[in-house]
Amino acid sequence: MNPATALALHTWPLPDYANGRFNAHLLSVTFAGPEGERRTAVGGGESVEEAVEAARHELPLGGGWTVARWSPLFGE
Repeated sequence: MNPATALALHTWPLPDYANGRFNAHLLSVTFAGPEGERRTAVGGGESVEEAVEAARHELPLGGGWTVARWSPLFGE
């Protein structure tokens, strides 16, 4: 496979099972684009802000995406 055409996928850090730690929040986040388009992505993290940023990594580059809404799929 040509490395220039390889698909890169975002991943979350592996849970730290030794300390009983894992992503505390798993969110479904809907983003709005500058032309009114909508995209939904899932993100996880230790805080809501971290989970939203993880979801943002799933969006197409550029575009000026803003958070339209989010809802928890899992959280403390």
